[in-house]
Amino acid sequence: MTMDWQGKGGEPHPEDEMVFVISTDEVDRHGDIVASDGWRLEAYRRNPVVLWAHDYRLPVVGRAVDIWTDTKASTDGPAGMAGRLLARVRFADTSFAQQVAGLYRGGYQRGVSVGFRPLRYEERRDSRTGAFLGVRYLEQELLEVSLVPVPSNREALSRSGGAAEVLPADNDGEDVLGGELAGLLREALPEAAPGAASALEVEALLSLLRGVRVLDPAHPEGRRIYPSC
Repeated sequence: MTMDWQGKGGEPHPEDEMVFVISTDEVDRHGDIVASDGWRLEAYRRNPVVLWAHDYRLPVVGRAVDIWTDTKASTDGPAGMAGRLLARVRFADTSFAQQVAGLYRGGYQRGVSVGFRPLRYEERRDSRTGAFLGVRYLEQELLEVSLVPVPSNREALSRSGGAAEVLPADNDGEDVLGGELAGLLREALPEAAPGAASALEVEALLSLLRGVRVLDPAHPEGRRIYPSC
């Protein structure tokens, strides 16, 4: 991919924005858990950079125009329905950023990752053997969001594109979850008529998702980085 940073010019287009689930409470591929209620976002909101693959040497490919936590998902569901951190990302008007945006709009790439500074954490150990399983991050400062081919967190993926599908951050979480479930339903059932999914359809999709949530700790992928600052 040619990294051309020359700007295109012009006004932002709705297609230049996408919603991402950037982190969840799930056990990631390194055995770590990042608590969704432990995110400290104040500094990030002042500098909401979106990078390419955690590379601090390159210009940004976008910025988060909105970022919010959604813990409603873990309230009524079974264990494994985790709280989440979501962001609405606007891609920069450089040629390279638009190349990256095209990969996401075309479905060739969906992954996203976070760089953060741990503030409080504890070890995760097997209750029977005492074997080290990973780290549970209880409080952490978000430094940056990165677009990556393979994320450490299996659930850290793009969810939608275009302003019509984006829900505001001041919703109570239930509308955000319902909107994203409706989007997933449209992806799973492309023949379905356009329009909002019914409550029955959303419940059917939830049942499907609960049945396929499989952890694969042996899956190889690049390690998340935690830059110091």
